[in-house]
Amino acid sequence: MMSSANISLKDAAGLFERADARFGRPAFPLRFDRPSQAAERVRPPLKIALLVPFHGADAIWGPSCQYSAVMAAAELNAKGGILGRQIELLAADAGGDPVAVEARVRALLDSDAPEVLIGVHLSSVRERLSKAFGGRLPYIFTPLYEGGISGGGTFAIGETPRAQLAGPVDHLIRTAPARRWYLLGHDYIWPRKTHAWLARHLAQRGAEVVGEEYHALSEEDFAPVLDRIEAARPDMVMQSLVGSACLEFNRAFARRGLSRKILRLSGALEENTLMALEPSARENLYCASSYFSSLDTPGNRSFQGRYYAVFGKNAPVQSVLSISCYEGLHFLAALAGQAGSLRLPRLEDAFRGGLWFEAARGPVRLRNGMVVAPSYLAKAGATGFEIVGRFDP
Repeated sequence: MMSSANISLKDAAGLFERADARFGRPAFPLRFDRPSQAAERVRPPLKIALLVPFHGADAIWGPSCQYSAVMAAAELNAKGGILGRQIELLAADAGGDPVAVEARVRALLDSDAPEVLIGVHLSSVRERLSKAFGGRLPYIFTPLYEGGISGGGTFAIGETPRAQLAGPVDHLIRTAPARRWYLLGHDYIWPRKTHAWLARHLAQRGAEVVGEEYHALSEEDFAPVLDRIEAARPDMVMQSLVGSACLEFNRAFARRGLSRKILRLSGALEENTLMALEPSARENLYCASSYFSSLDTPGNRSFQGRYYAVFGKNAPVQSVLSISCYEGLHFLAALAGQAGSLRLPRLEDAFRGGLWFEAARGPVRLRNGMVVAPSYLAKAGATGFEIVGRFDP
């Protein structure tokens, strides 16, 4: 298990320059220039702590997160870094118990003094870190989340339940049709608040919730859950489960024979998890997300081309969670460039004012502290997710 490590970017720089020549640089130009060689010699590197899971239920997407972060840092360094400072990435394990994660981050702060935190981990961990380090340094929380974050030095750039789910859920109610919903999630803030929003939304659409329950991240025996689902006879199971537990639930669901007759929707079942599922467990399985690796946009085609040109065809597949690392670094560059500083008050003013930043899917706008971007509904297929609908904000 890795607790902290430096991620070298020196060798990646030349590879990305060649990939840029072949597939094109990111579409959105950054607003600061590469510093002179003299300036580079006197300016210290900008140390950024990358907080991703290396163990625990969500560790399945950890490697993909690291790869996309290295890609973003190399791109930014080739253009002069952030505020004229070259990026140095540090890594800390953000998986497992939030108390232990806080201790690892505190140790990294004491030993290496990073100036920014970028986190792709569970919201329960974010709550702990925001309380411990809020106001001390910028903390960018990049994945989809439950909403409700404001100030305190934490900048959330992921989709909230309304932005992520409203369009896909309405589509499924109309076309599936999905009128009876069973809500299943892990027992922490993101599933509970997401389901609270979803229950209200379903009621407004004339659909109903026929069951709702929450389980520990360590839960592996889903037989009693499946008994209750069968008894409730839902049209749709909304599953807000992460990582390895998501795998085990969907496998058990298919073994019970339920995948043939009950639909499932997830907001966090990403490509790494999907690849580990058997064909029977993919049947009638949907996901709502702002990004899929199969997304056919000019921005994503360029991103995917550069990514595999540098890391090779066997590199970890990118997903909505891992590309948020890439987007978090580009967001930081745009935010700091607009603020002209890494001081929290100036960053928070720039955040409220809105900006554009480079994302894997193409340029993304942030307005009033919220990302403005389409959401997509995709169905699990034999080789990945097949997009069946786009829903603009």
